[in-house]
Amino acid sequence: MGQLGNIPSSWNTDSEAFILVSEHRPNLGPNLEADDIPVINLAPFFDVIGVEAEGENWSAIGAVVEHSKDPTLRSLVAEIGNACAEWGFFQVVDHKISPELLRKVMEAAKGFFSLPLEEKKKVGRSFERSLGYNDSELTKNARDWKEVFDWAPQGYVELPESVDSDYRSGRYSNTTLKSYNQWPAKPDGFREACETYTEAVVHLSGLLLGLISVSLGLPYDVLHHYFDKDNTIQARLNHYPHCPLADLVCGVNRHVDSGALTVLAQDSVGGLQVKRKDGQWVAVKPREDAFVVNVGAILQVWSNDKYRGVEHRVSVNERKERFSIPVFYDPSIKTDVFPLPQLLDEEHPAQYQSYNWGFFRKTRVNGNFKQLGENIQIHHYRI
Repeated sequence: MGQLGNIPSSWNTDSEAFILVSEHRPNLGPNLEADDIPVINLAPFFDVIGVEAEGENWSAIGAVVEHSKDPTLRSLVAEIGNACAEWGFFQVVDHKISPELLRKVMEAAKGFFSLPLEEKKKVGRSFERSLGYNDSELTKNARDWKEVFDWAPQGYVELPESVDSDYRSGRYSNTTLKSYNQWPAKPDGFREACETYTEAVVHLSGLLLGLISVSLGLPYDVLHHYFDKDNTIQARLNHYPHCPLADLVCGVNRHVDSGALTVLAQDSVGGLQVKRKDGQWVAVKPREDAFVVNVGAILQVWSNDKYRGVEHRVSVNERKERFSIPVFYDPSIKTDVFPLPQLLDEEHPAQYQSYNWGFFRKTRVNGNFKQLGENIQIHHYRI
């Protein structure tokens, strides 16, 4: 293929690895945009909750939400439920997160990714160390046209030291390994910008989790205990360089997020695509004032398929680089994931066997670094 310019230098040696088979290449057509992906205004929620929304007393917030007669709040909860059921994706506005926080972390991302490769690799990820910089990630065993920087809000992520290769066995080691954050020396203010931003988005994620629970007819705080201690919440800076092969590769190949909930900020370039129920791929139009929220596989299992994680991917741009910042709101490795009993009856039997999140997550992390055959999916646990 020859030498490609203006991309991380390490990509030139294996550029063929990025090329997707024809049926999985992105749709870059002009009629792709979808303005009907729900945009949900959170103002009615904050108006009703007041100062309680600033804390994490989930039961106190739940008591207000569950007993409120406010029609706009009830409508908001219904909108969230419908978006989770019909799309698995929605955008939220009036979320109380300062635009200045987003501006600072976007500037930090641009500063970091503009550093020489050898500087970025000083905080490089590896098979044993899952946090830091990486420019060779795989999704569904295909190379992603992106470079990333990962960190954990609590300072580390703890996962089982090893897992059995048999998905159905679910066996994993009793010993665990902690992967700690690696912070680069440059650019100035990088760590502070990342940590301050993540604190705000993790809090928003907790608020949204409660609203999703209520939309299922459950108590607001029914799920929060899975995230209180030793959670696996992670944040990421994504950089998608402009790409001369934009019609042949993906920034991220098609996938369903394996965790519970993802809350994403994206710049104005666009590229996020969602697969509708009819099988068509549609674009999520960037909004400067919005976060994109998507249902992960854990919420699909908890809801017993009432809400579904949806396949999505990222296309790249031939002329423009793109930045995005997802926060993956995921529970403790001790969490056993299964359909919630409150949602089951004779007409709605459990659709999944229980599986351990630590086992699932460790298996997925291993697959980010080397081809392990078929990626573990929740359909491996379908009854």
